[in-house]
Amino acid sequence: MQDESEREYVLKRLKEAVDIFVSNERAYLLIPEVRTNIGYAVSNAADANDVAAIPGRLTTAFKKVIYCMLPAFGASDHVARVILTVMKHDRNIRSAINLKYYREVIEKLPSQDLCIFDRSSEPKEVKYREHSTMNFMVDSCIRKLSKVPNYIVDLGDYGKEPSLFILDRDPVTVVNKSLELLKYISQDIL
Repeated sequence: MQDESEREYVLKRLKEAVDIFVSNERAYLLIPEVRTNIGYAVSNAADANDVAAIPGRLTTAFKKVIYCMLPAFGASDHVARVILTVMKHDRNIRSAINLKYYREVIEKLPSQDLCIFDRSSEPKEVKYREHSTMNFMVDSCIRKLSKVPNYIVDLGDYGKEPSLFILDRDPVTVVNKSLELLKYISQDIL
């Protein structure tokens, strides 16, 4: 049984991180078409019900990032799979966010903390199983770098939007790293 005080802390810290993200007037530029979610797992997470995220994801309206519901456990299978796979390698890395892909941003990321994942490298048995890509992507990147990267680029595939995942210990750190990327996105996009 998970300590209820830790679960409450995870929800509170995730809400704090999300509020920092949405308060930035340019954050909408980071939201991909599939929308964004951010997750934060309890320290001994075993499944998606131990990972808090935003139900319905973060979305945009009128150049503002919005969300409709408070963080909840079990709210995202997608980002939860990324976090849970990372935690098999490093129990301290408990938060992740998915963001819009920009080549100019990727080019500025530190190469020693970056893994670029090409879905064409997936074996067919992974590609056609519903929940395998995220796990395979994370495991492949960790094997490639011999450590958990802070940044994973998913180059996408037919019908799959490219994206950037940022991984770290805490959602506030993840959000701060996300917002830092705005300096690489042209002001002309506004």
